[in-house]
Amino acid sequence: MKVFFCIYLFVLAIGFSACGSKGRAPEVESSAEINTSISFVATELDLGQVWEGNKVVSKFEFENTGNANLIIHNVRASCGCTTPKFEKKPIRPGNKSVIEVAFDTRGRPGRQRQTIVVSANTEPANTNLAFTCEVVPPIRPGGR
Repeated sequence: MKVFFCIYLFVLAIGFSACGSKGRAPEVESSAEINTSISFVATELDLGQVWEGNKVVSKFEFENTGNANLIIHNVRASCGCTTPKFEKKPIRPGNKSVIEVAFDTRGRPGRQRQTIVVSANTEPANTNLAFTCEVVPPIRPGGR
């Protein structure tokens, strides 16, 4: 009787383990790699001469050159005088977008170089952007 009981448990255990694999397709490794990639038209812009006191807006154009949605997590500027705006929705493969950067020139005469760091689901995760300009003080009456 014990022998039959042991055989019964053995058959039951095999039956339950076989049920777990029924109806499932075997796992196959995909040959197509998923990647996200961002390609900027330019990562450095020279804005030339700008008048002090103005807000200067520049645009960094880019394209999602990967085969998966591009997600920009954050865009940080090197100083509070620079304010970035960017698309927060996923950007589909092949689509283009713009990171717009506003620079407040007030109180910043002379040569300027501002940097922006774009954090996204790319490899590498961070992309550095920069712009330069010469901030010219306004001409004041009396030569000063």
